[in-house]
Amino acid sequence: MKKIYNKITSKKIYIALFLLFISLLSTIGILKKGIVFGHDTYFHISRIEALALKFKFGKLAPMYFNQLNDFGYGEPLFYPDVFLYIPGFLRYIGLNINVCTKIFMYLINFFSILSMYISVKKITKKQHCAIIGTILYATSLYKFVDIFIRSAYAESLTFIFLPLVILGLYQIFYEDTKQGYYLTIGMCGILLSHIISFYLTCFFVLIIVLINIKKFKNKKILLSFAINTILSILITSFFWMPFIEQNLACEFDFYAYSPVLENVVPLAALFMDFPILNLYQEWFPAGIGFAYYIVTYIFIRYIKTIKKDNNFVTIMFGLAILSIIFSCCKFLWKIKVFYKVFSVIQFPWRFYLFATVFIIIGISILFGYYKNKQLIKILIIYSIGIFSINMCLLNWKLKMTEPLGYQIMLGEYLPKNFDMETINNYKNKYIEFYREKGTTIIKIKKYKSDLELPLIYYKGYHVCDSEKCYKTYKTEKGLLGITIDKETKQLTAEYTGTKIYELGKIVSYAGVTLFIIYYYTLKRTKKEGK
Repeated sequence: MKKIYNKITSKKIYIALFLLFISLLSTIGILKKGIVFGHDTYFHISRIEALALKFKFGKLAPMYFNQLNDFGYGEPLFYPDVFLYIPGFLRYIGLNINVCTKIFMYLINFFSILSMYISVKKITKKQHCAIIGTILYATSLYKFVDIFIRSAYAESLTFIFLPLVILGLYQIFYEDTKQGYYLTIGMCGILLSHIISFYLTCFFVLIIVLINIKKFKNKKILLSFAINTILSILITSFFWMPFIEQNLACEFDFYAYSPVLENVVPLAALFMDFPILNLYQEWFPAGIGFAYYIVTYIFIRYIKTIKKDNNFVTIMFGLAILSIIFSCCKFLWKIKVFYKVFSVIQFPWRFYLFATVFIIIGISILFGYYKNKQLIKILIIYSIGIFSINMCLLNWKLKMTEPLGYQIMLGEYLPKNFDMETINNYKNKYIEFYREKGTTIIKIKKYKSDLELPLIYYKGYHVCDSEKCYKTYKTEKGLLGITIDKETKQLTAEYTGTKIYELGKIVSYAGVTLFIIYYYTLKRTKKEGK
């Protein structure tokens, strides 16, 4: 075992091969024909198909114009699809949708593992701690559930960026403020992956900041945190600026219902290692892994010794325990203030993601102090064993499916009280229309000053005739309305975005440029020893 470890860690190429191998091993479930019929499978596949069409027609504005009977679905204005452009492009160049999805699943897994390796290595400065953290992360139970059972690809992307957020905060508050840029990378990545995860990340970042608030007396720490926060805001402007604009322009539905109390995790589920065995009702995921609770107990026993030398490990275990409590304590969710703050997350088990990252970083740091090699071996073997059994059960029991059609989940991101029957039974005696590569061409049959067009309302549509463009508004039915001139005979309607959307893109370009300048300035000053 020692010889194998020494071989892996002797050269960077062997570490790279190790990371590739373990990511392949922990994604082996994708080799089976078809794809897993998970909770969000059709939702994300429909997004990939929509993005492929956007590539085909050369129209990358934030609108899925082919969805909802071609009435257009503005989901990208509210639900980031930046990273989904990868499978979307693969689909565009002709790959089967299942292959595109599987490649994306593997990339999520690989970069998650790489991210954890980098984070633990930089925090602990110990290779064996990084290897332990990497293996535990690769075989972590909730990551397995998120990708393979829930098919929550957007949320799964958070597994890549959350370790980088933690690394960035660690560098700013505890070590090297010149490496605080990891905070920018992590926060931007999470916001552009999954808004709910970003919301929860902000909550935990706030806790870590408050714990270390006194350190802001150090101007370097304060400046590093402020710069990286501002850069995160600037870089992501192309998303959050139109997001806010749309919400100010119209009231939209975000969730059909928020069944938080119904989905509080049963206490017994925290100690389950085999979510697959309960597939007849797989909605509730199991815990984060029983073995981690044993290590947490060991940490609590040794807390006095470790806390004197490394306060950060205490924060990690503390936040992990807090996340687990939030996921299963029904009493907390009955408190009005708590419910109001967190009900937007829909499912309390979303805290598992954070518990997983916190506890694995905590364990990795702990094993830099705790010298019981036998326990380390048992933990790794146990984790790999449980993961392997779950993967076998996955291939044996989970339904595999070929994707069918489009799905918009529960009608999120549609105008408030929008009735789907409006587009299913659409009739308009005043116009004729047809669609052409994302553009709607409308011919006026009979004059009416106020026209209701066959498009769902989102701010940013340009409706023009040969001479001018018309101002749009939302009709009572939630469709796009305009007031036309009597001489108007034909119109073209296309979603191109708003001035705020264009401004957001410019600000984002500026933010990326400033980040690159900031990064290379820090590298140069560090090299010069300033």
